[in-house]
Amino acid sequence: MPLRRLATGIAVILCLNAPARAAMYKIDNPASNIYNPAARMNNPNPLSPPAQLVPQPTVREVTTTTKPAKQIKERPQIKSAIPHKSYYFKTVRAYITAAKKAFVQDDYIGFLSITEDALRRISAGTLKASKKTKQKLAKYKVFGYGLLEKSED
Repeated sequence: MPLRRLATGIAVILCLNAPARAAMYKIDNPASNIYNPAARMNNPNPLSPPAQLVPQPTVREVTTTTKPAKQIKERPQIKSAIPHKSYYFKTVRAYITAAKKAFVQDDYIGFLSITEDALRRISAGTLKASKKTKQKLAKYKVFGYGLLEKSED
């Protein structure tokens, strides 16, 4: 019984002493007293004189003569020739393999269609691919349009 009272007494003393210890070790923020002029930017003192406005630089109109560029065949005509097909491969590796097979068979439209479908699914989030694979597919797309332009000539 005396041991129980002793344990209870110690527990009571510790519980009463804990808030006092927390207040004793309280750390005040020394930076709270520093004057910060940026704090007044949104709410300036109405009694202070108005600040001078910074003069805006004048914009000069620059005229340059450019040579007309060579006529470039527009790609929208080529893009309209490529049918939008949906392929249901499970991995990017399968798309790349199918694109390579279409390339070997000289089916450039199929090559581009497969590549664009893979890029579309990657951007939609239904197909996962590494950054390197995305770059490879983008290169295939540019390469495919170049081949298609050459084959039309």
